[in-house]
Amino acid sequence: MSQEGVNPALAVNQSNIAQELMEEDLQREIARNEAATKMAMEREVQALEARKRAQESQIVMKTMLEKYEQMKNKLDSTKQHLEEKTAQISVQQQLTDKITSMKARIEAYANKKEAVSYLSEHVTIKHEMHVNKLESVKEDMETSETEGKTEEESERYKRMKAGLIDHTERVEALKAMMKENEENFKKREQVKLMLEKQ
Repeated sequence: MSQEGVNPALAVNQSNIAQELMEEDLQREIARNEAATKMAMEREVQALEARKRAQESQIVMKTMLEKYEQMKNKLDSTKQHLEEKTAQISVQQQLTDKITSMKARIEAYANKKEAVSYLSEHVTIKHEMHVNKLESVKEDMETSETEGKTEEESERYKRMKAGLIDHTERVEALKAMMKENEENFKKREQVKLMLEKQ
């Protein structure tokens, strides 16, 4: 009987210990669950922050790409504008060079024409002087023939007359050559102008 009376108390005590152990296990399980929940929440927060950072990075990247495209377009536009200006400057330089060259040729032509004109005038004056001399020699010879000058003077007058005739012929040939050169020069200039227009 006494053994049966002790056993129920022991059983209650053992039951209490078992209950305490179960409660401790339960508390540990709850603590583990809370820790796991807390860790899961922290990881979720970290994942959200990482996703947010990734989105912000994508936005920054997109903005940078847009800025890059804008700068590239501006650079292309500036480059094209610069190439157009360079082409215009090149055309203007070519026109300036052509005009300068034409001006130099016109001035050279004017100078040559003026020189030819002066030379022609000089040759004409010389020719007239020699013609006058020739006329004077003819008159002297006619006078000497009528007055009966010496043979030596007659010979000298003949030589002078021959020299004047030769000189006159050379002057005439020179005038013809100058005229021909002037015509050739004019023809060359006309051909040059025609070629430049093409």
